[in-house]
Amino acid sequence: MKISVIVPVYNSEKFINRCIDSILAQTYSDWELILIDDGSTDSSLSILYKYKYQDSRIKVIHQENSGPGCARNIGISHASGDYIVFVDSDDQINKEYFYLLAKQNEDIVYIDINQIDENFHLIKTEHMSSFQKLSKDEFLRQQMTGKINWGGVRKAVKRKLLLDNNIGFSDHKIGEEAIYSFLILLNAKTFSFLNKTVYEYINRKDSQSALPMDNPWGEVFSALREKIIEINLYQVYADTLNACETTAALIALDKMALKYEYQTYKELAKKTFINWKNNIDIQYGTDFHSLSKKAIILYPFLKFGWYTPIYIISHIRNFFR
Repeated sequence: MKISVIVPVYNSEKFINRCIDSILAQTYSDWELILIDDGSTDSSLSILYKYKYQDSRIKVIHQENSGPGCARNIGISHASGDYIVFVDSDDQINKEYFYLLAKQNEDIVYIDINQIDENFHLIKTEHMSSFQKLSKDEFLRQQMTGKINWGGVRKAVKRKLLLDNNIGFSDHKIGEEAIYSFLILLNAKTFSFLNKTVYEYINRKDSQSALPMDNPWGEVFSALREKIIEINLYQVYADTLNACETTAALIALDKMALKYEYQTYKELAKKTFINWKNNIDIQYGTDFHSLSKKAIILYPFLKFGWYTPIYIISHIRNFFR
């Protein structure tokens, strides 16, 4: 069982050594590491070549800056393993990850991860394995809305599944894994879980996912809707797409509440409310089962256009973080 590890790298000179060293430390040895330098302007590329010359299992690919989705797609096209694993350049993995993965044979294997801060203090553990009693349909829908995290590092995928179904990543700045994660699970015949924390995800303030966008998920959910229409499954997932639109609107309102003064927030909130109403398909209901608890609590305020309570709640939550 060969494992292909794909690591997109962009200006990662401060932490890429730690990431690669954690891969080299694996107790399982049948793997290849594909490092894609995405147009770094620091010393990242020279660091990658240093490792390449030390271990024949390491490949280095350099491209002009095109974003993490494109970098991962390039990695997939150069991979030769049975499983594909994605690791972010500022993260690190447990030395037993590949050993445990090699015992699996399902199309997708979900893993538990630790989210830690830049000082390596534990923020929380994401137990993907806690969802293993859900049906595939329940898991897929809750992943669509973000109630279950769709991040690409949270699973290993059979390369054959990707190639047979022509699945890759989108080029969105945030959420480029959403359509990818939907399509792999939709097409997977089997999936399983590693009941062990094998990945440390570093939450950095300047990471790609922390970009200060007013509506970070709106564009992604629109693209997901278009993809579902394209594959003729709209009627099946319309209610969950309504839940996605609700999630996107609430996330946007939360982001804007913390970014702007109240008067500016109020004007933007009105526009967000109008866009949300226009995007909801009233022929179908909303899949509340696939919404997060936070979204369910805030939904009545969104429904009636009560922006001020959302503004206040966002500031209270931020104070206690």
